[in-house]
Amino acid sequence: MKSIKKYNYCWLLLAVSSVMFTSCYKMQTDYHRDSQPLDPHINKSAWQFIKDKSYATNADTLMRYMYDAIIYSEMDTTEYTKTNRTFVLLNNTAVKSVWTNVKTAANVAGKKWDEYPKEAVRNYLKYLILDGVYDHYTIPALEDVTVSTLAPKGYFGGTASPVGFVIPAFIPNTDSKMKIQVVNSSPSNTSDYPIQLNDVLNVTTSSILATNGTLHVINAYLTTNIPQ
Repeated sequence: MKSIKKYNYCWLLLAVSSVMFTSCYKMQTDYHRDSQPLDPHINKSAWQFIKDKSYATNADTLMRYMYDAIIYSEMDTTEYTKTNRTFVLLNNTAVKSVWTNVKTAANVAGKKWDEYPKEAVRNYLKYLILDGVYDHYTIPALEDVTVSTLAPKGYFGGTASPVGFVIPAFIPNTDSKMKIQVVNSSPSNTSDYPIQLNDVLNVTTSSILATNGTLHVINAYLTTNIPQ
């Protein structure tokens, strides 16, 4: 009986060793395969991307609240189809963060867009559109750039308005510009060289290449003022 057990044990070791060798060999051979990076091109305009992420039949509603803001504010949707632009997009989490941080006319946090003036919402959306393409492929290494947005100059002048999308603690951004850079680090080991906006917010998903520019998706409120 002991010899039978010993015989079976030897076969078990042989089988385990064979599986381990096969797995190691596969790992080594797979390691040398040609890499297949994800294609950043989405083959659609920024506006089509927003619509597809809002009320499309595929139930992907990541941008629904931003789409609602565009419609409610009577924003000219053709702005999202024009070329040579950078679009900062708000996912649903970012919109909720906007409502938390930006007070309504009643000086309380909002719960929906129609609690804010249409002009305020529209100008904030314009602030999130940059004139020119700025992403991992175009921003110079180890540099930051301050660029123009579509928002009207003087709107974010620092007035203590409850609906002005301004955090008074920061220096007023009278030129309605945005600072954008590629961070030369990996904050909290969660991302490598992220795009950072206004020195305060790292982009969640960056450098998505639309047919009319580049897209950066954020998941928190982006202040319109640039810290100095």
